[in-house]
Amino acid sequence: MRKKAIGGIIVGVLVILICLVFIFTKNNNSQVRQQNSKSQVGIEIKKNKHRNSVSVTKINNDQDNKYTTDQWMLMGYMAYAYDNYVHSRHISNNAEMVTDVKEDLDNGDLKASRESTNSYTLTNKFGSVGVTVQTDTVKVTGDGETITAKSELKNKFGTYADKIKAMTQNIGKTEGNKDKSISSNTQIPNFSVKQLAILAGFARGGKDWVKGCIKNTNKLKDNDLVGTMCMGYNSKNDNYYIDGHGDGTTVVTFKQEGNMLVTKHNDLTGDSVGSSPMVTKRIPLQQLVSKYYSTEAEKQEVDTLAKELLDKKQYDAKVKSLSN
Repeated sequence: MRKKAIGGIIVGVLVILICLVFIFTKNNNSQVRQQNSKSQVGIEIKKNKHRNSVSVTKINNDQDNKYTTDQWMLMGYMAYAYDNYVHSRHISNNAEMVTDVKEDLDNGDLKASRESTNSYTLTNKFGSVGVTVQTDTVKVTGDGETITAKSELKNKFGTYADKIKAMTQNIGKTEGNKDKSISSNTQIPNFSVKQLAILAGFARGGKDWVKGCIKNTNKLKDNDLVGTMCMGYNSKNDNYYIDGHGDGTTVVTFKQEGNMLVTKHNDLTGDSVGSSPMVTKRIPLQQLVSKYYSTEAEKQEVDTLAKELLDKKQYDAKVKSLSN
């Protein structure tokens, strides 16, 4: 009996130990589950958000007033054109960039004209761009937009502030500004699209080219009236165009933007039409009025050519009639 009693005690102790182990294990598992649950639900992982925008650091008024609007404009243009000068002029630093732009302004290869208190047009042989000086940035507009923070411009070109200030004297000496001063009191008419087409043609190829293309309406070749000009609208690009029906250089797109006429064409400066760049120009309408629409004779000439200029529908009908 004594042995049975001892055996029963041992069994009881074992049962108690097993129960304690079971309870301890269960509690640990519960804590682990709670910790896992907290790591999955209670902790929020924040993802970094990327913005495709310019990082702008505001500069204080003293720093901003240190540079004139003309200086900010030139600094913005130099930041925009830097890569072009690297490839074409083989510059290697900002000091050389400032020197080369100064040379271009001095010899007239680069012309700058002020359109308002904070907007400018800069023109070279490859075309024109608009530059707008804003509160904390400078925006250059050509085929697209390039926006540079003033804080970045200050870091790049602040060392050359005196030289850049001297360069601003060329802004008042450009041909564009002379034309503008002559016509500053000239009221800009409310031109029709066809009148703008004639002015765009004059600016591109001259009066004789436009008049010749409009008068020439009978030379049919490969379903084209060769050398005959017509006007159309490109809904994809939201701009108008004139087409002289020669090679690619006889197509000029144009669009009025405020008091500017923006034109684009192939400039045939390469070995062929295909290898030549497309040139964008921003031409003040006052300049065009002063040059082509001031006298009664000039107005009559433009208005008559505008009436004779075929639109695309009229041109197609003319081709069809000559094909039959």
